[in-house]
Amino acid sequence: MDGELQIALVAVGITIIVLLILYNKWQERRHSRKVDKAFRSDHPDVLLNPGAGISNDGDDRFEPRLSGGEGEGEGALGAGIYVDGELPASYPSDDLRRLPLPPPAVLDPRVDCIIRIDAIDAVEVVKVWAEQTRRFEGLSRPLYWFAFDDGENLWRPIDAHSSGASHKFLAALQLVNRQGPISEGDFLRFTGSMQRLAEQFHAVPEGIPHRAEVLGAATELDRFCESVDKLIVINVVANDLAFPATKIRGIAESAGLQLSEDGSFHAVDDSGQTLYVLGNCEPTFFTAEGMSNLQTRAVSLTFEVPRVSDGVAVVERMMQFAVRLAEVLDGVVVDDDGHAFGAEALGGISGHIQQFQARMAEVGIDAGSPLALRLFDA
Repeated sequence: MDGELQIALVAVGITIIVLLILYNKWQERRHSRKVDKAFRSDHPDVLLNPGAGISNDGDDRFEPRLSGGEGEGEGALGAGIYVDGELPASYPSDDLRRLPLPPPAVLDPRVDCIIRIDAIDAVEVVKVWAEQTRRFEGLSRPLYWFAFDDGENLWRPIDAHSSGASHKFLAALQLVNRQGPISEGDFLRFTGSMQRLAEQFHAVPEGIPHRAEVLGAATELDRFCESVDKLIVINVVANDLAFPATKIRGIAESAGLQLSEDGSFHAVDDSGQTLYVLGNCEPTFFTAEGMSNLQTRAVSLTFEVPRVSDGVAVVERMMQFAVRLAEVLDGVVVDDDGHAFGAEALGGISGHIQQFQARMAEVGIDAGSPLALRLFDA
């Protein structure tokens, strides 16, 4: 009797093992079909064919200046502006809304191409980071990574120092900055590499957008950004004797400006964000070591409209500092064309700044906000 019971138990155990093996095989085939379906595409593979779909346009973005020179002025300021003042619909927003987990609040579907991957088993963050570093090295646009923390129920940004493991990861490729919109090659490399990364970790992608929609949205966003990306420039030029750099430094530091590694003085707010910049109009940069022997005949003050909130207040503050420089150094305040720059010109500039920053606010990209600082960066 005992022998028969043992045989029966062995038979049951073997049956259970066989069923588990068959179930695992079925799960693997089901997972493979989902991956194939998710990544099936007629697009060329830029990893195997690097030239496919890559634009050779190497032009940098034009940095406009408001200086009131010939051919500029109020009419020219409106040229080429995205008149509607509206951004394109967020290309993947519908897909993302259907996902159980919305993307991190710091991302914006209008600005970022967002792809999420869900792994069957938890994957170590360090492994994902190492693999994405290898696959995306040299990518021409900023790429942000997040891992989902199940315990805290939130997305956490990850980097080379992150630890732990997660079932869910999210990558966001920024669509636009001052270099322009992403190219087709950027998009294909991103989505193709995400496919291979997901396959490597037995994961399934979620929220992959259509190529045409992403590239079209990026182009429209870039047009909008270019229409409000204005640089205000005021110069202080010597009447007779060149300005001693030591005097310039003294006036700048007394006004709270800080000498930066980029060779210019920065006026900053309480958070350390640059408001406006004082630089040398001549080729030599300002450095702590070189100030004692340096002289210059002109300095410039610059202010980037989309990167500073309350632009009118900042440009008025910059103008007051320019007048102070001119008084102490025996100079004159002029625009880029050498024309005198006074209260009337400042009033015109202030009006344009208000218009540009109001247009940004209308589309939910406030001047000086973290989103604006990302978009209007090199």
